[in-house]
Amino acid sequence: MKKPWILATTLGCCLVLAGCADMQGLDQMPRARTHSPQDYGATPVQWPGLFHPGARYEDPALDALLSEALEGNPDLSQARDRLMQAQAYAEEAGAARLPTLNLEGSAQARRYAAEYDAGPPLAGAHGMAAVLGVQAGYTFDFWGGQRAAMRAALGEAAAAEGEWRAARLLLVCRLQRGWFELAGLLVAQTQTREGLELRRQTLELVRMRRAAGLDTDVQVAQARADVSASLREGAALAQQIGLQRHALAALAGLPLHRLAHAAPALPQPLALALPPALPAELIAQRPEVVAARWRVEAAGQRMQAAKAAFYPNIDLRLFAGLARQSATFGLRDWLHAGSRQYGIEPAISLPLFDGGRLRARWKGRAAQFDEAVHGYNQALLVAVRDVADQVLSLQALATQRAEQGRSLQARQRAFALARAQYQAGLADYLTVLTAQDALLRDRRLALDLQIQTVTRRVELERALGGSLIAAAPENRKENKHDD
Repeated sequence: MKKPWILATTLGCCLVLAGCADMQGLDQMPRARTHSPQDYGATPVQWPGLFHPGARYEDPALDALLSEALEGNPDLSQARDRLMQAQAYAEEAGAARLPTLNLEGSAQARRYAAEYDAGPPLAGAHGMAAVLGVQAGYTFDFWGGQRAAMRAALGEAAAAEGEWRAARLLLVCRLQRGWFELAGLLVAQTQTREGLELRRQTLELVRMRRAAGLDTDVQVAQARADVSASLREGAALAQQIGLQRHALAALAGLPLHRLAHAAPALPQPLALALPPALPAELIAQRPEVVAARWRVEAAGQRMQAAKAAFYPNIDLRLFAGLARQSATFGLRDWLHAGSRQYGIEPAISLPLFDGGRLRARWKGRAAQFDEAVHGYNQALLVAVRDVADQVLSLQALATQRAEQGRSLQARQRAFALARAQYQAGLADYLTVLTAQDALLRDRRLALDLQIQTVTRRVELERALGGSLIAAAPENRKENKHDD
């Protein structure tokens, strides 16, 4: 009696092993390789003196603006919605691995044919057929296909979270840049007013010398033209300030009038105890890079799920309930012992000949994996270059600001001497005008360098994925104590 079962089992195993769709050569296909930051030349960087590393720059008004923007910005809301969708898909994929339990019922009222096979009392009578029961099912995941599908969905959810964090970081960076650019415009407006007052004083001095016969109408006209130029520059700056306020309000998702009186200030450079070298691994924590890495993980899991489809699919179904079919139907008939039914239904399906569909699907998933790997490597390359560009710019700006400070001191001294000599009759008006214009230009250039340093500092924080704070030794020490 055992030999037929042994023979059937052996035959079944042979069919399972020999009948599966062709997988030959799939594992030998070359796959793309992910790189590390060091592969692209990322090295520990030397830091110049930067601004305070706090992401909020100790500015309560900026803090409030960022908080409102993170709640009301439409682009960030869309990224958050995509994250919620991906998380829901991951939950759905995880639910596919669990058993199912369903309550099923049906009822049918009918007239049976007079020549019904069952004969009386159903033949030619009106009756009812009803079924009520529960059905449980479970699909075995022997080959890991469902597990891989769930992990792929989790990877997509993690990638969506990385994209949301990248969008959030970009929004914060753009708001900080815009805020400090507005602060720079306000400082430029103050400088323009000071320059206007300086030129008015020069005009008054020229008029006095003209009245004394020491100058001509030419010098007076030139001084008046300089005053008009300052007034024109002030009007242009007022326009730029208004436009910048509008841009900030729109970016934050706020009404335009909310920032009509915003008056931000530029942060002052501080001597920081930053580490002498920044680990290149911080670049791998950038949200875009993290998201791309999770895309690679998800694509790899989809490859595994496609590979598992080559193997048999084994299901198990259990059912139990009540079934009744009779010419007369009542609760007593329904609860009759003969109405009970139950059973077990194992099922197996395996792909034998599919015309290459499964193999083509696996190749498609493999191509998606390679694409994800190349996308990750590209994101890493862009991140390494971004950080290197910001560091190089900050180092160059530090040198420029030091030289500009010395130049500005010399310009101030030269203008003071030229004005004193002109007032004493030892120099002509052209000397004063040249020294005055050079001083105003140097003031504006010093302001531009300060604004560039602040904005580059913000861009560096973005390039590092907001991880610059964690790189400071004081912060690492505080975090260690907190643990």
